[in-house]
Amino acid sequence: MAKWGEACCGAGGRGQEGPKFSLEPPRHLHFTNSSGAVLDCVAEGVPTPSVTWTLPDGRIVEQIPGVREIAVNGSLIFPAFPAHRYDTQVHATTYTCRATSPTGTLLATPTLLRAVVVGQYEVQVYDQLVMAGNTAVLRCAVPSYVREYVTVTSWLHDNSFHIYPSLHGDGKYHMTSSGELHVLDVGPQDGLSRFQCRTLHTLTGRTQLSHTPARIIITEAQGAVPPRMSERTNRIVTQAGSRVTIPCVAQGHPPPLYTWYKGSEVVGGSSGVWSVGGSLVVGRVGVGDAGEYTCVANNTAGETSYTAHLLVTIPLSVQVRPREVQVDAGGRLELRCHVSGEPVDTVTWFKDGIALRSGQRVRLRPRESLHIAPVDPSDAGIYQCAATYAQDYAHAHAYVTLGAAAPQLVYRFIEQTLQPGPAVSLKCIATGTPTPHITWTLDGFPIPSSGRYVMGQYVSAHGDVISHVNISAVHVTDGGTYTCRAENSAGQVSHSARLNVYGPPQVRSMGQVSAVAGQTFVVTCPASGYPIHNITWTKDGMRLPTSHRQRVHANGTLVVEQVTREADKGQYSCTASTKDGRSDTQTLTVSVMVPPRVGRVIFPEGTRAGMRAQASCFVQEGDQPLTLTWQKDGRPIDLRLNVRTSQVDSFTSMLVIDSAEADHSGNYTCVATNAARSATSTARLTVSVPPAWVVEPSSASVALGGTAALHCLAKGFPNPGVAWRKETVSGEFVTVSGGEAGVAVWENGTLAVSRAERRHEGRYLCEANNGVGAGLSKVVTLSVNEPPWFSVRSQRQQVVVGGRARLSCEAHGDAPLSLTWARDGAPLPPPPRYEVSERETDGGQVSELSLRRTHITDSGTYTCTATNTHGSVAADFHLLVQDVPGPPSGLGVAEEGSRHLTLTWTPPKDSNAPISAYIVTFNAHQIDAIGGGPREVTVEGQQRRVRLDGLVPATTYIFMVVAENRVGRSQPSQPLTHTTKEEPPTGHPEAVTVVAVSSTALQVTWEPPPDNLTHGTILGYYLGYKDDSEGEGGGYNFTTVGVDGAGLTSATLSGLRPHARYSVVLQAFNSRGAGPASPPTVATTLQDKPSAGPGHVRCESVTSKSLVVTWSPPPPPNRNGIITSYRLAYHSLPHHGGSGGSVVEEGQRLSLTGLTPWTNYSITVAASTRAGEGVASHPITCTTDQDVPEAPARVKAVVSGPRTAVVSWSAPVHPHGRITRYTVHWEGAGGRGGPHSRRVEPHLTHLTLHDLSHSTHQVWVTASTRMGEGPPSSVVLVKPSHTVPAGVWAVGGNLTAAWKEDVSLPCGAVGVPEPTLTWAHHRNRISPKHDRLKVQPDGTLTLADIQRKDSGLYTCTATNHHGSDTVIYNLTVLVPPSSPLLHVTETTASSIRVQWSVEDSGGAALQGATLHYRSAGGEWVTEDVGGQHRSYTVTGLRCGTQHHFYLTAHNHIGTSAASKTETARTKGRSPEPPPQFQFVTSNSSQATLYLAQWGDGGCPITHFSVQYRRTTSRQWTTVGSEVPPTRTFAIGGLDSGSTYKLRVTAHNAAGATPAFYTVSTPGRSLAGAGVGAGTGVWGGASTASPVWGDPRVLVPAAVSALALLLTVTTVCVCLRKRPVLSSAEKEAASGVGQEKSALQAREEQYSTVRRPAPTPPQRHMHHTEEYSEEELYPYATATFQMGGGSPPPPAPPSPPTHAHQPQPQPHTPQHHSQKAFTALVYQAPSLHDVDSPNMQSGRESRAARAYSYETSETEDYGSALESGPDPRLPPHHRRHPRHLRTKSPAVSASPESRRRQSRHHPHHQHQQQHTLRPARHSRSPAVGRRLSEGGSSIKDHTSDAECDLLC
Repeated sequence: MAKWGEACCGAGGRGQEGPKFSLEPPRHLHFTNSSGAVLDCVAEGVPTPSVTWTLPDGRIVEQIPGVREIAVNGSLIFPAFPAHRYDTQVHATTYTCRATSPTGTLLATPTLLRAVVVGQYEVQVYDQLVMAGNTAVLRCAVPSYVREYVTVTSWLHDNSFHIYPSLHGDGKYHMTSSGELHVLDVGPQDGLSRFQCRTLHTLTGRTQLSHTPARIIITEAQGAVPPRMSERTNRIVTQAGSRVTIPCVAQGHPPPLYTWYKGSEVVGGSSGVWSVGGSLVVGRVGVGDAGEYTCVANNTAGETSYTAHLLVTIPLSVQVRPREVQVDAGGRLELRCHVSGEPVDTVTWFKDGIALRSGQRVRLRPRESLHIAPVDPSDAGIYQCAATYAQDYAHAHAYVTLGAAAPQLVYRFIEQTLQPGPAVSLKCIATGTPTPHITWTLDGFPIPSSGRYVMGQYVSAHGDVISHVNISAVHVTDGGTYTCRAENSAGQVSHSARLNVYGPPQVRSMGQVSAVAGQTFVVTCPASGYPIHNITWTKDGMRLPTSHRQRVHANGTLVVEQVTREADKGQYSCTASTKDGRSDTQTLTVSVMVPPRVGRVIFPEGTRAGMRAQASCFVQEGDQPLTLTWQKDGRPIDLRLNVRTSQVDSFTSMLVIDSAEADHSGNYTCVATNAARSATSTARLTVSVPPAWVVEPSSASVALGGTAALHCLAKGFPNPGVAWRKETVSGEFVTVSGGEAGVAVWENGTLAVSRAERRHEGRYLCEANNGVGAGLSKVVTLSVNEPPWFSVRSQRQQVVVGGRARLSCEAHGDAPLSLTWARDGAPLPPPPRYEVSERETDGGQVSELSLRRTHITDSGTYTCTATNTHGSVAADFHLLVQDVPGPPSGLGVAEEGSRHLTLTWTPPKDSNAPISAYIVTFNAHQIDAIGGGPREVTVEGQQRRVRLDGLVPATTYIFMVVAENRVGRSQPSQPLTHTTKEEPPTGHPEAVTVVAVSSTALQVTWEPPPDNLTHGTILGYYLGYKDDSEGEGGGYNFTTVGVDGAGLTSATLSGLRPHARYSVVLQAFNSRGAGPASPPTVATTLQDKPSAGPGHVRCESVTSKSLVVTWSPPPPPNRNGIITSYRLAYHSLPHHGGSGGSVVEEGQRLSLTGLTPWTNYSITVAASTRAGEGVASHPITCTTDQDVPEAPARVKAVVSGPRTAVVSWSAPVHPHGRITRYTVHWEGAGGRGGPHSRRVEPHLTHLTLHDLSHSTHQVWVTASTRMGEGPPSSVVLVKPSHTVPAGVWAVGGNLTAAWKEDVSLPCGAVGVPEPTLTWAHHRNRISPKHDRLKVQPDGTLTLADIQRKDSGLYTCTATNHHGSDTVIYNLTVLVPPSSPLLHVTETTASSIRVQWSVEDSGGAALQGATLHYRSAGGEWVTEDVGGQHRSYTVTGLRCGTQHHFYLTAHNHIGTSAASKTETARTKGRSPEPPPQFQFVTSNSSQATLYLAQWGDGGCPITHFSVQYRRTTSRQWTTVGSEVPPTRTFAIGGLDSGSTYKLRVTAHNAAGATPAFYTVSTPGRSLAGAGVGAGTGVWGGASTASPVWGDPRVLVPAAVSALALLLTVTTVCVCLRKRPVLSSAEKEAASGVGQEKSALQAREEQYSTVRRPAPTPPQRHMHHTEEYSEEELYPYATATFQMGGGSPPPPAPPSPPTHAHQPQPQPHTPQHHSQKAFTALVYQAPSLHDVDSPNMQSGRESRAARAYSYETSETEDYGSALESGPDPRLPPHHRRHPRHLRTKSPAVSASPESRRRQSRHHPHHQHQQQHTLRPARHSRSPAVGRRLSEGGSSIKDHTSDAECDLLC
């Protein structure tokens, strides 16, 4: 067997390699329509194979633009596509990659391609009904169209706890690998849980939670219930190595026990296999784990079981052996496919990609083997074996090449005609396997041996055999028919053609040949020459043919048929002649050989087993030597047959069989062979064998109606025939006909009886006979038995509870027949309710079971079992005892709206009668609210849900469901109370009032919409406002206002524009949305300082000392009021504290005079309103005109030569313009020669005068600007002489330079001889080696990188022997400022003020400072402060928090080092708890906390956390962790007569303070007396004792009286000390009005603690209105704080009667460090008007009498006398007048009284609102209070500084 490379390449090595895949497509490819996909397939080989794709039907895949595209490399591309372009023939099919090359075609793994259109889907989990103690199974229902791609990843329990797949579960929950959730041992608590499954889409990665949670509905069994399995998994397929859970869940009572068996062996106790609940878990599945598993669930009531088959799969893999094979044509090809893995569904063979089927040459049996015989050359190629199971696919291939193939000629020579002389080449090319050999003949004779003939052959690179005959110098004798014959072991092929050479005829010598007698002899005359006219043959001188057996062809071929020795042997002559008579003749001797002829071989007939047999073989004719042999059935005779052969003589052979047997039968052939050929003769030997039993018949029995088979099988030769006979009544046996009903005789001799009847019973005879011997026979008996049977196997009977049931069981069968009854597999209960009676009938027996007074528990399956000797059979009677249904359960809301609900319920326990209808009844919780009575809706019995329409929004309904069947109606279900959803309100807030409280804030108050228009609980309001200056197109800006526990209906709009007109609207909203807006209410904010500077500030220079400045008012949005004046500020630049000032002007133009000429002035303008001065404009720079300059300073003249002098000067100190020139004037002493002058360029400050006489000259200098020449400088004298002493013409002076700069000090000197220059600093000579101070060659001193220490006097001295001179410079070095000194001066709750000083400004003016600060742990914040300021107040800080500060200052040189960090804390501390008697009250079911009683410690309280517990418990219950600081908070749901511990923690910016309280709830018997009558907060007290005898009343009353006395005394003293205002002061005070009050309040807010706060005027309004009982407080307190401030909150107020979602109210910091005293008036507490925001009860009906209470800046204390009991209150709520505390009569009164007051006294109401509810700014030091009791009042108007300490 050759290897593939050899087979491929052949002998010449063609180098071909079959195709193979380097990148094979995957088996599965799933993708989404939004992602698209690419399917790659890469094949390699030599030559490179081509890659194509085919579809399942074999069609070639074609390109579809945009849907399916084919890349250049063969890959399939599936672009993303929209859903409507989905095509199942493209996106949901199988693609197969084919690699094709010359060696064959190879198939890749078929790819199952699926494109998934992404869409929405929902996952559901359904409720499960489970008996208590059993296992609940929850499944995730995924829609079928995405189920393949969605897996369950986890389960969510109660929206908080995740459950993931596990092997052992957690004892309660077990999530299996398939995604099911098993909840073990369910109890009542599990019925309260909700479960959701979480899924993952494997293609999109999307996770999704099931739409609605599922719950477990737990039922309680009535008595023992045998286990029942509602779900069974009969077949589980899993892969080896994975884990598997075989579920087994039964329902029963008591909960069943589970046992698992594999076969008969108990499993579940090993480490690899265990049970979780009832399910069996196999941790790592192996092949040995496959098999049948049986789960048995049993309890005391019975048992049940089921069997599951576990199939373990192993991934398939395939190998084909041999991998490479070479086979000969005509040979046999066998390939084996070895498949590993299991199970295996199909095994398919392919050849070059085409499936093979069994046929004439191809055999596939078994399926793993491929046999092909005989092999055809077309069988070479690539063979593949593919195995599949489900979607698993594996394949392998083998390469088959052809080993031996008959030769084929691929090239043949042609006939040629040519002249003698040239060379001739004849060539044949043949191919074949093995490599063929080519031989040549000429006219049938070998090629002559001659040097002119050259023959050769070779094998080409492609394996072809190339053979040639080359003839050089061809002669006439070379002509003839040349034949090339290619031959190998597989066959031969030949080709002939003539070579014609011109010339005379010549016949080559032929020699001697042999012919076979009886055959055809053919010989060709080897004649050459051309043209040949005729070729003739003669024998013995006679021209042939002489008989019909002879033929001579025109080409000279002689054919002799049926050759005989005598007639055909002899000499033959061949003569070739031309037309011109030339000829040539040669002789051929022919001898004839006779082939053998064998006579007929004959066996004697009738040979039977055991007889002898003999045959002879005689050769009738044939030349010797002869060979005689024998064969049996075409093969040599097997020696084991004991057959003897013997050679009698040369012509005879004998075959002898001593004892014939059946194996000796067959065809025997005698073969005679000689040199001519072989001859055969065949005879058939038949050995007859008598019949013998293979299967001997035997008697049998069959049940009536059953099937029986009587077997009878015999062997023999000839094959014996089998016949059946049946005995008749007469004793004869009659042939059984196959056509009889129920009887059939099969070909193998079996008698089959189907549906046996009595008539089939009897004796049967089987006879076997083949004519040899007597044959065989046997009689057998067939018995037909009648086991018990029922004409009716199952019955169903219904009876009503209490009725009588009769079950009748009639059985048939052979006697004796017994009937027994059982119920559900157990014996019947004893009488008397159960009675059994029996009677006999024709052919059977009847048993009747009677049940009296049936119960529903009598329902079940009653089994009647009939038994006789032939078997037993059972009939089932299903008895249904029907009762009225049980009440439906699980009533719930599946879908809800504001005016409809969809109810669902769980059907009641089966009462054995189908439910015909459900009746749903419902009515509103408060029928009076909506009118009408209960309503009913009836739905069909198969429905489990109903939609109820026409409901009222936000209304609580009570629902019940009743089930009805044919027996009657059930009891109603448990009532379901549910509130319909809310709708947006349809009414708007009423009585909207807007009052300005500051320049940026408006106070808005309103009334809620009418109750019948709210459609739910008002959660808040959308407060909209807009600036009316925006016009009609402007939209409202909305903010949300929550409602607090007191239901407050007021809010403050802040951040508004000052002095702007605003429109305000309100919308109430609930959980469903907002209602309509209220009509717009208009109000204007107060004035404020302008927030922008004036615009268009311009200035114009009038003269050199005056400017005119003009401007325009600030933009209208920034004026913030009416502009009253402008302040213009100016100063010269640079600003060193020089000239400047400010001027106030009411107009928009101002002239500034008295300015300095040619000076830059910085000018700003600020506008002012009544509220103060606003922001200044951006500074502009203005320059005054030029003027004539001052005289030059420091003029100096020195002699530089006999007639020359140098004059130098410095620029004027005030040039008053740009210097255009200097003029040097000089004249001789006495005026001789007149004055001279010379102009000098402005950049020069010295001039050399020439041609001077040796007299004294006066010299002076003037400076000029464009305005003219200025005054002359001082006159200096100079007198030239022949001696020139040293002189320095540099003038020196003051010089200023910046730190770290370079400075040059010139020292121009003259003198003869040249003077020596020396420099000194502070009289200390400067060393030449100084590192920074260097003297240049021209005498200039350069100072590098100057420092502060370099400041001072520098002196340059020039010296020669005629004299010396000096010049002095005063250098000032400017440096950055020194580190500031920072300290904190004051703190408040939200601000800290710091001051600083800078000891050294560095020689330059300070330009500013940067303040850095941060809170503890916070980030640093910076504030820039101008250079003129030395203090700064940081505002907006967190209360009670430590802060850190440091500061840096800077001038134009640089920034100073940072100051030392200072630490300060804002005022405020953690909250302060109130005493218990002020904080908490209680009734029988709730405790009310008065949160407003907490002291905030100076920092507003942000929220509370409230917890409580029983005194007997250690577990705290959290009521709220983020309770807003509202007035009150109620804890509901408390038990009466119990004691609780409260833990309340208040939080503010400074920290948190916990406080503990004890509260007792009174018993129910005392609940009607109120808290004061029971055990309230402070315990119980006997109501029989006088109230004033109680110390708890007496002590507070005494304290209150003392406080009242002190208050009256203090007020009187203040009134007496109040000074009388002057008329001017009164006028000023009266002119301020409302706006001034607000301005003063704001001024107080912005003032520092060092400035006494002005006292605003106080105005009080007096009212004598009646107040409702809800407005009375158990305590009225008046608190007076020394030094100002406001009183703390009062004693517990009466809270509102409804509060939903309370919102925090803003708090103003209070300083509690000041002393205070409180006047307290006791009143027994009562909670008749307290309701809980987190509890619903009947007290909600009092919600209409709820009034809001809010903290106000100024509290008003007083009393109101009632003329009688309030008719609105029930009798036990009517009490005597008491002190009260109200926010304002306008707020505290009833809504109707407030509306009346608003209509009749609008101004009055406004004043009252403003007085009693001022803007929320810092408290005024003096606060007016009104105290009244019994109609008397004390007025306090103390507002002067004298009363500051007190008020």
